[in-house]
Amino acid sequence: MLNVYFENVITRHRKRLAPVARLKILGTSLLDAQDTTLAFYEGGLWRVGDEHFFVIGMESPTLIHFENAAVQSPAIGPYHPAWLVNGAIRAGASQELALARLDEHSGAWHVYADRTFWSAAVFLPAA
Repeated sequence: MLNVYFENVITRHRKRLAPVARLKILGTSLLDAQDTTLAFYEGGLWRVGDEHFFVIGMESPTLIHFENAAVQSPAIGPYHPAWLVNGAIRAGASQELALARLDEHSGAWHVYADRTFWSAAVFLPAA
């Protein structure tokens, strides 16, 4: 399971999720394993109900892959920790590794390593 939290870095407020089997970002929506919407991304912030957060952190070893309909990229990782910060997927204790960036207008992920574009980013626990 993934151990996930949202954080407002200004107020230091954290909101933890119950452990989840999968997270998926499709467009600007963050979905759980049942495709229930957990949050929306807008203007650099994740909106959860009436709260706003700058960061989503994954505190467990995480594998990441990308999807376009039925096509899936090879998994990358595991990363521990992994982060979603300002529309980007980052990894490492200091967020030093930039992996991909969400184009908020198109809803596409630009993966830096191979310069590809994908409609969804998927986060899974490393076995």
